[in-house]
Amino acid sequence: MMICAAGIGLTGCNSTGQTLDYEPPSGAVVKSFSLSADDKVLENLDKVFFSIDLTTGNIFNADSMPYGTKTDKLVPVITTGGASAVELVVSRPEKEDTTYNYLTNSTDSIDFSYAPVKLKIQSINESVTKVYTIKVNVHQVKSDSLAWGDEAYSSLPTNLPSVDAQHTLKFKGKAYCLTAHGDSYCLSVSDNPGTKLWENRTVSFAGAMQVSTFRASSDALYILDVDGNMYRSDDCGISWASTGMTFDYLIGGYADIMIGTVNEGGTWKIAGSDGMKTDAPSDFPVTGTSEPLEYTFPMSSTHQFTIVGGCTASGTITASAWGFDGSDWACLSNVPLGTAVEGAMLTPYYVFEENDYFVATKESIFVVMGGRDKAGQYNRSTFISYDYGVTWRKASDLMQLPGYVPALYDSQTLVFPSTLGSRASTAITSWDCPYIYMFGGESANGDINTSVWRGVVNRLEFKPLQ
Repeated sequence: MMICAAGIGLTGCNSTGQTLDYEPPSGAVVKSFSLSADDKVLENLDKVFFSIDLTTGNIFNADSMPYGTKTDKLVPVITTGGASAVELVVSRPEKEDTTYNYLTNSTDSIDFSYAPVKLKIQSINESVTKVYTIKVNVHQVKSDSLAWGDEAYSSLPTNLPSVDAQHTLKFKGKAYCLTAHGDSYCLSVSDNPGTKLWENRTVSFAGAMQVSTFRASSDALYILDVDGNMYRSDDCGISWASTGMTFDYLIGGYADIMIGTVNEGGTWKIAGSDGMKTDAPSDFPVTGTSEPLEYTFPMSSTHQFTIVGGCTASGTITASAWGFDGSDWACLSNVPLGTAVEGAMLTPYYVFEENDYFVATKESIFVVMGGRDKAGQYNRSTFISYDYGVTWRKASDLMQLPGYVPALYDSQTLVFPSTLGSRASTAITSWDCPYIYMFGGESANGDINTSVWRGVVNRLEFKPLQ
């Protein structure tokens, strides 16, 4: 009752003409900011989300609008907590600033294409003025392009005078590039190809090796000699010993087992270093497959192993992906590649899907590039799969190889992250960006490609939102 009485007394004082000289802080506050719909500029322009930092006075769209969006004639929609004046000040090079009165002309189009626009708000009683900075962000590159740079990232690492053959793989988190010149071999090792720092080791084999069969399991390196005898290294390629087993082709490692194919009297079999051997299905690729991918996914409790393309026992080139779960093989592709190829590159990577509010979500995909068809034509199309190789489709134009990157057969791709920005303990100033490194391979004229190309989806290089 005492509280109520005090309240009544206070009300009585105000009602007799006394006023409190107090301006609520919301008077000069921007409550919301957006842009008016204009499909001629961008579909769903009015759904672009703008952040308002009341502490710094910055208003901005953290998710930049698509490359090429015109920002010279945009109509802002501004909500305040009540104001006596709302002005937009536009600065242009070598011109006087232009000031727009938003309260009297709220439909004026504003030029956001130069310096950030200043927004000045004055409270109702004109005692408080707040200045905000509005920046409309637009991507400066096509964000979803798979960009490879204008030239090769580096040369193949080697200490040999020239390269007759090469094969590169990832083993225990490092890149291993085996090169050959005549009967000389070099094994180059790097923690990350992005550093361009390699340790070159001269390797001695018992005889002539098929460099293209250089493979890795989880615990060892393998290679075939020219007679199909398989050799193994348990010390990262320093020394090699015969396994006593022969193969016609090595596919790759599933866990600690090396898997390959053997032609026994005209019958092709799938074989493993553990002694496993089974007849290959008639449509199974017995040579020329992509490098395998080993992975896990929510619908399976075991590791999966996938290859794409290759040549069957009958000589047919396949466009399908095959999978192995440790016990059984199966053809995965309900919708195969658009082109049947051998010697293609199979890479795990990412694309981004944008919703109507221009918020991008990163999606994991499989990517297939390169290889050649039965007629010897080199494939320039890039194909992607969102479902681990079951369904394939041709990637968008932004994901296709540019003309200056050669079409390659029997090249290898590895994905390694590089740290962008600088390390800090508070705000995000550094992040890991996964780059694709494309090694070697054979070009359409039959020459060994002695370059390493580096590709990345542009958006992955953008600073993450926080």
